[in-house]
Amino acid sequence: MRLKLIAGNLAIVLLVGLGSYLVVRTQLLAELSRELEEGIGDDSELFARSWRADGARLAEGVSNRAASRDVRNVFTASGEANRRRRAFDAAQDVSKWFQDPARGRRERPHIVAVIDETGRAIARDTDPNRMFGEPLLNQVPVLRHVLKRGASRYGVWQQNDKLLQVGVAAVRNDQGGVVGALLVGYDLSNGFAKREARLVGHDLLFILADRIYSTSTSVEVRDALQEALYSPPLDNGTNAALQGKPTLPWTSTLGGDHYVGVTAALPMARGAEAGYVVLAHHGKHTALAGVATMILWLTLLGLLGVAIYGFIISNNIMEPIEQMEDDILAVINGRTDVRLEVETPELGGLSYRVNQLINLFTGVAEEDEEGRAVTSSGGWEAVSVSGPDSGARVSSAGPIESDDPEAAALAAVPEDDYYARLYRDYIAAKQSVGEDVSSIPEERFIERIRGNAAHLVKKHGAQMVRFQVETIGGQVNLKPVVIH
Repeated sequence: MRLKLIAGNLAIVLLVGLGSYLVVRTQLLAELSRELEEGIGDDSELFARSWRADGARLAEGVSNRAASRDVRNVFTASGEANRRRRAFDAAQDVSKWFQDPARGRRERPHIVAVIDETGRAIARDTDPNRMFGEPLLNQVPVLRHVLKRGASRYGVWQQNDKLLQVGVAAVRNDQGGVVGALLVGYDLSNGFAKREARLVGHDLLFILADRIYSTSTSVEVRDALQEALYSPPLDNGTNAALQGKPTLPWTSTLGGDHYVGVTAALPMARGAEAGYVVLAHHGKHTALAGVATMILWLTLLGLLGVAIYGFIISNNIMEPIEQMEDDILAVINGRTDVRLEVETPELGGLSYRVNQLINLFTGVAEEDEEGRAVTSSGGWEAVSVSGPDSGARVSSAGPIESDDPEAAALAAVPEDDYYARLYRDYIAAKQSVGEDVSSIPEERFIERIRGNAAHLVKKHGAQMVRFQVETIGGQVNLKPVVIH
């Protein structure tokens, strides 16, 4: 029984705990996953805005340098050698100017080039001879627009194996005519990707038509994504994104982890198939669902508490029940003097009623609140002849002396005669009120009376207890006479 009580409570706590854990964790994962898939599109747009703002700042800075005297003097130099030397010096100065942290970028530009009105390079920084005379109109999509409109623009240039963010501004002479252009380009390196990723809150990758160019992720994730982006089923989405159609959020397993991503073309990347991927680690974003694990720990704590409490309570219940069982078994085996002595609030009432039932079947008298002995039916009234008011005195040795003739007469009757007469009187009284006495054998009757008498003697500290038969209102009772 103990195990049943404890096991039942443990099972309920376990089922409630596990059920709560599964429901809470499932709902949290579903909500966080939905939030990630809906929000990653906004994060992609956030990067696009950051890119446009960064490009606009770059174009503004290039425009500022294109209007400087050093750059404009390139186009007033006489002779090609003079022009190339001035162009190289101007490019070097512009490169240093952009390295100033106040300009918003700490790294050196990958390229600074001075370009003539036909779109050919006059000189670039780091090497005065490199790129000399190289036509750039078809390579740099925004250059043609800058030379034609005399404005400043930003865009993307895939220069050989490099992917650059470029700012281009027109160079004007004193009369306002466009005489050339200044170009500044920054490599979209891993460092740039990592810096932008911190702004977006997710990993960022720059991609070309056939490969990933740079990334903020680990090498393992980059290699896994390289295969995923350019293979089914994501390859169609990658090609469409590079053509200007951003993808919906897609999912992929990379390096054993689940990721959600969006692919889109880089703004102002006309003429260059260049795009970017905003990549979110699903597990990191849904890590909040891990708080549901606390339910498991609390469940374990609850199981421990229930086990300890159940053990204590089951002992408090089962030990009295087991004692009651042993006492009842003793009564069944003939020990009519045994009574249940359980005083717990939960079982005290039951113990009292069982004792009443035992007394009813054995004929043992009980006492009411006023000290009178009564049967379970309420018909026994004690007659005590002890004390100064009783008029009886019992000698410790020799016959009983008493002024009460009834008590003295009962005490004087020999024991065998007393029990035989009591049985005859009891049977006669039962028959006189019309009761069946066939089930009252003399030996059993005398045995019960002896047990009752012994119980009352012990209870009252008397020398002996004898009974008288009386009939009250058709009810036959045995009235005990306690003799001290």
